[in-house]
Amino acid sequence: MLARLKVLLLVTCSFASSGLVGAALAADPVRITVISDQDDDIYDARAGHGGVDATRMAVEDFGGTVLGRPVIIDALNDHNKPAEAPVLAKQAFDAGADLLMDVQNAPIALAISKVATERRKLAISTGSASPALTRGECSRYFYHYSFDLTAIESATSDYLAAQSKRWVFIADDSGFGRAGLATMTPKITAHGGEVVKTFLTPPTEDGYAAVIEEVRGLKPDVVAVINAGAKDDAVVSAVTKAKLSAITTTGLLYLSDVDRIKDGYAGLVATVPWYWNLDPTARAWSDRFAAAHDGRRPTAAQAADYSATTQWLNAVRTAGTTDADAVIHVLDGRKFDDLFAHGGEFRASDHMVVHDLYVAKVRASAELPEPHAWYNILATVPAATAFPAGTDCKMTQ
Repeated sequence: MLARLKVLLLVTCSFASSGLVGAALAADPVRITVISDQDDDIYDARAGHGGVDATRMAVEDFGGTVLGRPVIIDALNDHNKPAEAPVLAKQAFDAGADLLMDVQNAPIALAISKVATERRKLAISTGSASPALTRGECSRYFYHYSFDLTAIESATSDYLAAQSKRWVFIADDSGFGRAGLATMTPKITAHGGEVVKTFLTPPTEDGYAAVIEEVRGLKPDVVAVINAGAKDDAVVSAVTKAKLSAITTTGLLYLSDVDRIKDGYAGLVATVPWYWNLDPTARAWSDRFAAAHDGRRPTAAQAADYSATTQWLNAVRTAGTTDADAVIHVLDGRKFDDLFAHGGEFRASDHMVVHDLYVAKVRASAELPEPHAWYNILATVPAATAFPAGTDCKMTQ
């Protein structure tokens, strides 16, 4: 049974009579199902329960209804297991979901995209890094919100390679690690830099001391750590602890990971899709979120959940229906600015949702002006150039 977080904020003053209130209550609800890891782990911290709450906040701020129908938020726990994702997506659609939201983790997002395409229903991912979602595996019924690995790593390598020429990579010996190398190396060489050496490390969390000492002897300007999950924490922390003279960077940087590891990320430079203290609008929403979460600041994925839910509700109101094809017609090419996205656009050609990105440097805990204020924003990457489009998306219209 779906875990239901019912948002029935029917503001009675907006109705002319009690009869209209009764009609709205009797109407079939609009259903949004958030599918995410909610197991109190690193993935839950990145979105998880907070992503469900952010989605609920969006519905509450919208007024609790759309097209005279109450909006209900359901939440499903995927346990970060891709094998469970198709079953959960089908379960949600069978229960009447009009939209699947959040959808973290690349294998999970790819699996849910296939189900959404089969059912001709919409899904939006706010935390998957996979470029395939807007390239070879793109779908008319799936939008990729927030970021992808190509955009993040391209922006980071462009920024750092303009000033730092000698690079060393410590990368996971996996598709994730090799994809990062393939994206960043041409950027480095285009700026006149070189990759001095690459260490492809097996997917374990020990044995980095010898690698780091060899890196020290190479005297690089940048050490790029391209790993995922807990292994990224381990290797970045080991490099930071070694106090190399080089700048450290990584493929993907998450605020919740810095909250957990703290000074293990100090000094690291990487690109992020959003930051809670980016501007007054982001700060005001983040203050509201923090007040309900023991002072914890929202992640980029959680802010994207709020933004994407709001944009979808606006499109439903404009379309006059929750029918996916009608909503897609409204969303494709739609430009917007909100608390999450500046220069935002639902790119019709591949369903990437583009917006400005930000190069950030992680502060040491002793330098924090206030709790959770980990990032110092160094540069803005404009939306027009932030998300390179691939050539292999064959969007079916």
